[in-house]
Amino acid sequence: MNKIYDKLSLIIACLVLAGGVFLYLQTTGKEASVGAPGELRPADNPYQARAVPESVDTSANWPEVSEQSTGWRYDVFTPPKIFIDAEGRFSAEGWTPPPPPVPFGVYLADIQRKPYRIQLEGYIEEDTSDASKSLLLFFDEERDRQLRVRPGNTAADSEFELREFTIQRVRNEEGGIERVAKAVIYDLRKNETVTLRHGQRRYDSGVTVLIRSNEHPDFELSLSEAPAEFETPGGSYTLQEINLEDSSITVEKHSTEETEPETKTLQTRARSSTGSTSPASSTDQPAAPESDSSFNDLDSFF
Repeated sequence: MNKIYDKLSLIIACLVLAGGVFLYLQTTGKEASVGAPGELRPADNPYQARAVPESVDTSANWPEVSEQSTGWRYDVFTPPKIFIDAEGRFSAEGWTPPPPPVPFGVYLADIQRKPYRIQLEGYIEEDTSDASKSLLLFFDEERDRQLRVRPGNTAADSEFELREFTIQRVRNEEGGIERVAKAVIYDLRKNETVTLRHGQRRYDSGVTVLIRSNEHPDFELSLSEAPAEFETPGGSYTLQEINLEDSSITVEKHSTEETEPETKTLQTRARSSTGSTSPASSTDQPAAPESDSSFNDLDSFF
């Protein structure tokens, strides 16, 4: 009996499985037939096409914008045009800034002076009461050597004779005592008397002015006297004066069709390319005060 029941259960299960497969195949076939693009059909009442009207070109006639009570000239559909005037305020009128000024074109790079061939570097006092017994230390610029000479002696190789040496003690503005040491030599080469001061270099009378230009870096000119005319790629000039005390020169730039004549006083300043400075020197430049602190107490009684 059990075997018969097992066979019946198996037959029933196969029938149920076959029925399920049949229903699945029927459902899948209908969905595929409906979704196929080739079988789509238009509706019974489709939309009717209508003709598009042609557009006609028209031009708008905008009225001229009237001036407002505040002076601005703009309306609802005209965007405002706001400018800045010469004073930096907002304005309804346009303003163009002036062009930058024309550069002067040259500058003073250096004032060069040739030092005198003999310089007084120092001295040794052997007798503080008699300066003529001192030993003086000179430097020969041409031979690049130091000399020791006493008053009354001659340095034959350097071609000068030491004729006099004096030390003056003067009171400065602060009330201290300063010593001013001077040597009088006779230049055997020039046959003239020259005074040298300790602490101050002496220069020959000649001077050389070095002029350059930022606008034209290749331009460089040396002048030794004034007045003197010269030209650069940027214009014509006249060197009017050389001032050794202020280390400056006065230069006039000549007028052109576009510019008026211009005169400037130029001070020595750094070279633009290297940044190194070359200060000018002058024989009238005051020397650094010579310390005499060890003699202040005694000299105050004289």
